[in-house]
Amino acid sequence: MSNKALIGLLLILIGAVIILNSVYGIFDTFGQWWPLIVIFIGLIQIIKRSSSIITGLAITMFGLALLLGNLNLIKKDLIFPVLLIIAGCWFIFGRGIGRKTQVSIDKINHFALFSNVDTINTSQDFKGGSVAAVFGGADINLRNAQLSENGASLELIAVFGGIDVFVPQGWNVKVSGIPLFGGWENKTSQIKNADGNDVPMLQVSCTAIFGGVTIKN
Repeated sequence: MSNKALIGLLLILIGAVIILNSVYGIFDTFGQWWPLIVIFIGLIQIIKRSSSIITGLAITMFGLALLLGNLNLIKKDLIFPVLLIIAGCWFIFGRGIGRKTQVSIDKINHFALFSNVDTINTSQDFKGGSVAAVFGGADINLRNAQLSENGASLELIAVFGGIDVFVPQGWNVKVSGIPLFGGWENKTSQIKNADGNDVPMLQVSCTAIFGGVTIKN
């Protein structure tokens, strides 16, 4: 399943739960305390250090903001800006703190939800794939990879998060996308072979919602 489909299913599930709760009150037993689940997940990440302490703190603060809103200890119209501040702090301080991995796979499929993906890919026939960061971040290092002779297609989705992709100097990169309160930036340069023909192309499709995507050498 693609990352876009996974995010779509997640949004559908959240919407369905909200409707069921509104019609049938299925969460009446949880009442105002359901954000404790989010806080618990954050504390587990801090204790186990499965991604980074900053990520765990961000999840904990996220749950705490929701809980305080449910308990009317802060105004509910302040919850969204508080979440934006938490996401901003994570974006500044949390990136690059997670564990780094090294792989050699031709097609990638990374999904970061309240976590970091930091990977070095040394594939010698890179064909693309997809990377999604939702309240998370991803650093994809392809500097030692070789692009497939037929080119590659890479889908990048950043929702309240950020994605950085590093490519070698010899790659041509074409970026298109949909920015919604976010943006993408292509810092690479086009090159040609000695005979004047374009070298294989990396086609990048970006979706940035309150997030950012950067492709650079």
